[in-house]
Amino acid sequence: MKVVFYIGHHKVGSTALQVYLSQNWLRLAQAGILYPAVEMRGFANNLGKALGNGDEAAELPVNIREPHSALAYRMMSEVSNRRVPEQFRKLPAPVQMFEALRAQLRWIRPRAVVLCSEAFSNFGEVRPDLIDRLCSAFPDAEFEVYCALRRPDEYLVSWHGQRLKVGERVAPLSDGGTQPYFSHIHFNYRMAVEAWTRRVPGVRLMIRNYSDILAAGGSTEDFTAQVGIDFPGGMIPASRANKSLPRAGLEIVRRANHELEPAQAQALRQYLLEADDLDPIPARDIEMFGTELRAEMAERFAPIHAWLSELTGQEAFFPDIDEMMKSCPVPEREAVADLLAQIDRSRLPAGRVREFIDLLRRDYDV
Repeated sequence: MKVVFYIGHHKVGSTALQVYLSQNWLRLAQAGILYPAVEMRGFANNLGKALGNGDEAAELPVNIREPHSALAYRMMSEVSNRRVPEQFRKLPAPVQMFEALRAQLRWIRPRAVVLCSEAFSNFGEVRPDLIDRLCSAFPDAEFEVYCALRRPDEYLVSWHGQRLKVGERVAPLSDGGTQPYFSHIHFNYRMAVEAWTRRVPGVRLMIRNYSDILAAGGSTEDFTAQVGIDFPGGMIPASRANKSLPRAGLEIVRRANHELEPAQAQALRQYLLEADDLDPIPARDIEMFGTELRAEMAERFAPIHAWLSELTGQEAFFPDIDEMMKSCPVPEREAVADLLAQIDRSRLPAGRVREFIDLLRRDYDV
């Protein structure tokens, strides 16, 4: 039996891949490929598919779509002070989740198993022996590990946006918000990857540059092409998942998360995600760090990049790594002012949200 661990990283298309695997559960199972559930909601969904509901392109609850994120976060919560994210509710204990995995292997007898979660990339930082525990559920398996990595300056902006999108209160990247990442997996990619290279028995590694993934068509296309599993035809394609906030709006949302009530900040975030009348400056043109911080990032990342390049047998894992030193043409403040000028006040909830936008416009001389 082959077991493939997709370990992320974060913000590289994992949600789209999870949508693809979960909505095609029955087609995969009939082809001998198991995307295993770990708790009752997943089992009920899969049983319904098997009894006649079939696969469909439907938006599934997060516990069904991302069962292995639920597993990963629950495992980490048992050995550290990390809490399980609020969207994963009423989870069983890890021992029960592992028994559920073993039961599926015993009765379904798949030729291949796919476990897919960006949260697995946290194991090397939190407790590397969690990898041993995960592998122990699959005795005598042939293991593969797939990991996607994004050039760190691009990644940090995307991760910053994700945190803002869920309402977190953080500092600007250009003013204290970047430095905390330097000692964690969000910048130190070696910390995210190395434990998996050392602890998974006889592992075949696939460490992929996100640029190459995009060139291949996206996370689903690249994953299915790279791993050693023959996927069936006729699969339901994954739609785009986890839509991002416009980069020009990140500072607007950051301040809203600090200054507005949570429901009001959420309403503003939703407007920025859905408004079809906005034409923000392209993300690739907006500078989020500044020259000095980019130089510091490049210096700190150099030994990590050297390790990645050696691990993958490439001259440079990120061929465009020097672009990390180059500032984008449009200062963030200018991009924010441009977007503020476009916001239709009448489409915002009356009261505090409109007042907040009026205040920002004055701050930005709009």
